[in-house]
Amino acid sequence: MSEIPSYRFPKKEKLKSKKDIDALFKKGKSINAFPLKAIFLEIQPQQVVGIKFGVSVPKKKIKSAVKRNLIKRRIREAYRLNNYEVKNKLLENQKEMNVMVIYTSEQILSYSLLEEKIKVILSRLSERCEMDNK
Repeated sequence: MSEIPSYRFPKKEKLKSKKDIDALFKKGKSINAFPLKAIFLEIQPQQVVGIKFGVSVPKKKIKSAVKRNLIKRRIREAYRLNNYEVKNKLLENQKEMNVMVIYTSEQILSYSLLEEKIKVILSRLSERCEMDNK
């Protein structure tokens, strides 16, 4: 019987540390799936959380704070519902990863399109976990 995935997004999985974010942008690798760009960095596990995730929508691209927040909510929701595969692979391998998703479009796109792109990014991240494990 397969395990039921947890759809929670607890505080410990949120990327908030300035030190972690700076290291991510200095040493991280990126994956592009327009309109999203994901920067990720595998780190030494401290609490074995699996993955820490953050979202950024630049003010330069989307001027209105209300619209930026709408996009961030959509991206976080798509991530929350689809992250179980990557989390399980990282936890199996006793690894931890920091991921920051940056929105690169100037238009506000639908939730379904953003969810599709998040799925692409998460599948590529899980492939990376497998490749690193071999």
